[in-house]
Amino acid sequence: DSVPLKSISVEVRVQDHVSTVSSTLLYVNEEERPLEALFVFPLPADAAVCHFSAKIGEQEIVAEVQDRETARDQYDDAVSSGQQAFLLEESAESPDVFRLSVGCLSPGQNAAVTIIYVTELDVQADHSLRFCLPAVLNPRYTPAGSGAGIVSEISSGCGAAPYTLTLSVHVSSPKPISKLESNCTLDPLVFLRSDHTQATVNLSPGHMFDKDVELFLYYQDTHQPSAIVEAGVATAPSGSLMRNPVVMISLYPEFTEEVLSSLATQGEF
Repeated sequence: DSVPLKSISVEVRVQDHVSTVSSTLLYVNEEERPLEALFVFPLPADAAVCHFSAKIGEQEIVAEVQDRETARDQYDDAVSSGQQAFLLEESAESPDVFRLSVGCLSPGQNAAVTIIYVTELDVQADHSLRFCLPAVLNPRYTPAGSGAGIVSEISSGCGAAPYTLTLSVHVSSPKPISKLESNCTLDPLVFLRSDHTQATVNLSPGHMFDKDVELFLYYQDTHQPSAIVEAGVATAPSGSLMRNPVVMISLYPEFTEEVLSSLATQGEF
């Protein structure tokens, strides 16, 4: 049996110490019967999901946040009546795993699902910033309305996955970028400005999904405080949080060895 997930396209935009990740999952039902696909995938534990939408043919559905029971009831009602529906929820077993239920897909039908989340990059011992795209967990599906349990299950650890991954990264920061390394093969880093404050890089084709994709970003003057200002959304309601401009300050101080070694306890502040 073929799993209906065909491709994953990921765009990462890094601003200083924070990344916005946009993932689009393309499904195609190649069976001769309707399918309801369930997709389980990991997110970083501290990620905040800020957008979820799905496009089936020419119809686009943009998600709204509801309490879990209401959302499940609405989803079940829509699927049982043959309507298009999607349900994205945090897994009960783990807070950093999301379950995506793709409603009734007709034979031959395409669905493109887009999830956008924001996460902070972890500082490493060598002062690099680490971004991780977790290997995908167990895409699986059941014939719609069958209640027959899992028809097909594929683990990310069993060699070549039946779907492709494209990953592009755009970095911008007040600090010059010195290099970007990865545990996977990358195309050459391209600087967009002569002062090296903006750059792009792509994951080389042929990624086998046998491991997480890790990126390590190195800035010059990494301990220099920096600030980024983002304008408010002009179309947001007046007086709302999104209407206001926002300032992000990145402060990553450097302590000498003498100071660090003299501290009885070390912690986060």
